Amino acid sequence: MSGSPDWNIDRTFIIVFYFPQELKKANKIKHTYRNPIYLAKEYKEMIDSGEVKNQAELARIKGISRARVTQILNLLKLKPQIIQELKKLGDPLQERIISERMLRSYINKSLQ
Repeated sequence: MSGSPDWNIDRTFIIVFYFPQELKKANKIKHTYRNPIYLAKEYKEMIDSGEVKNQAELARIKGISRARVTQILNLLKLKPQIIQELKKLGDPLQERIISERMLRSYINKSLQ
């Protein structure tokens, strides 16, 4: 068997692949983005209602850092007019037109 160069001739096979003529494109996942004001109000409500004990527990449940929870909750310190305008955008958002990071500088101005 090992001496003959033709020992594997009877062991060969043929595979035929058929591919579809039209390739279907995968459906795009539509992302929805949370309005940061609604998110802040939701977090505040969870703490106030006793659903979570404190910000640390909320951070563990949501899988984010305690600092991130604080940043989001600080949005509630914005001027009421800004909060009202942000609420008008609705929740969820189809595009990321506003984020907590964009609003961070306005928090510092609201405190002055």
